[in-house]
Amino acid sequence: MRRRSVLISGFGIVALAASGLYTIHAWQASPATIQNVPVTVTTTVARPVSWYPKLHFVGTLRAHWGTALSFQTDGLVSRINFHSGQRVEAGAILAQLQLNDEPGLFAKYTAQADLDLINLNRDTAQFEAHAVSRAIVDHDRLTLAADRAQRDAEEALIAMKSLKAPFSGRLGIRRVDPGQYLKAGTEVVTLQAIDPIYADFFVPQRFSEFVHVGAIVTVSIDSASGHVFQGRVTATTPAIDAASRTLMVRATLPNADERLLPGGFASVDLAYEGPRSLIVIPQAALIYHPYGNTVFVVTYDQPGRGVVRERLVVTGEARGDLIVIASGLRAGEAIVSAGQMKLRDKAVVMTSDVGQPGEDAAPSVPEE
Repeated sequence: MRRRSVLISGFGIVALAASGLYTIHAWQASPATIQNVPVTVTTTVARPVSWYPKLHFVGTLRAHWGTALSFQTDGLVSRINFHSGQRVEAGAILAQLQLNDEPGLFAKYTAQADLDLINLNRDTAQFEAHAVSRAIVDHDRLTLAADRAQRDAEEALIAMKSLKAPFSGRLGIRRVDPGQYLKAGTEVVTLQAIDPIYADFFVPQRFSEFVHVGAIVTVSIDSASGHVFQGRVTATTPAIDAASRTLMVRATLPNADERLLPGGFASVDLAYEGPRSLIVIPQAALIYHPYGNTVFVVTYDQPGRGVVRERLVVTGEARGDLIVIASGLRAGEAIVSAGQMKLRDKAVVMTSDVGQPGEDAAPSVPEE
């Protein structure tokens, strides 16, 4: 019985071995058959571009001029001369506090100063005729100076009760109403001048040597996806911050359409050298392996039909849909950009334009 069991086991092992040999033989024979069947893929070409080498930072947008306007003295709001969001010119009177006895006191001291001047002129003539003493002339002069000072003080108090725009710009939301009693320093409205606008950002110490006044920067914001704003570096701090080891940099950007708003987050790219000639391909064309990245290069034997060879490439900087090929490809070589997961080396392919991946260095997010 034991001998019979051993024989059955032996036959089973032989059968499994034969089945394995047949499977291996079929697998080895299959590539030739598969490679002769054209696979439909999408292709593109490695193309040359001219890119500025750049560093990426994050920053904050700041107004060219910006402030919160308030009165310098207490008082009751008697008049408001603006609407929220209105554009105003420098010097425009925006609001007025109620005037009490200030105009009367101003008129009083003005009249006294006028009288003091008359007395001073009269006593000066008398002094020259030796009719009065020098003490009287000196008293007249000092009385005139004191009354003029009182007049100027009342004039300044009247001016403090008028809120004026210190520069031209656009107002924010009104925070007060007529008849409201305000304490000095209470915010009435904000005023912003945002054309041009600043983008402030911090550069780590190791990159500070690349920053100089006049360097080109490009700024992008979430609210204007796909749109790039260009400006130049206009100022840097003269020292590295000891706490953060960073250099504060300010770039100035034109903002005539006011799409850039103060306080917003900005993505800043700083070009630190002249343009370089590079070769780029869509990132979707790359096949990632532990030993490196490869692409399938197409050699055409007839229009729309060719043979592919897998080739190892060295990649560089990526921007949007594109990635730089540092070595391994020449400009103009055709590569598979979609459908490469179905391929093997030396496979026959048919090309199609369907499913072409994006080739934009700064793609925009589609609106829903």
